[in-house]
Amino acid sequence: MSSNEGCVEKIKVFTSTELEIATDHYNENRILGRGGQGTVYKGMLSDGIIVEVKKSQEAIDKGQVEQFINEVVILSQIDHRNVVKMFGCCLETEVTLLVYEYIPKGTLSHVIHDPNEEFPLT
Repeated sequence: MSSNEGCVEKIKVFTSTELEIATDHYNENRILGRGGQGTVYKGMLSDGIIVEVKKSQEAIDKGQVEQFINEVVILSQIDHRNVVKMFGCCLETEVTLLVYEYIPKGTLSHVIHDPNEEFPLT
């Protein structure tokens, strides 16, 4: 990440302990969703910010760590109102842990497939 000096200050590298505490040790009650790539947990950081922690199902190959870091650098630079903001990642665990902003109104799939009066689709 040091080769991307201008971008690195935007990326937070979380410790595994920080994310375990934030998610109450990946408590089942904190699960927001499960998918083919992993499980997403709701968490609260020590500064009170609510986040989503995506825990991959598969371990990252040691040869792919640099590619993973480059992808995190790129994804963390995206700033668009329709894209969930990536806050950072954890590099201490065998599986990848990505930290995103928390979106309180649910997933796009939920909005599309379970419409309600609060969020009508035009």
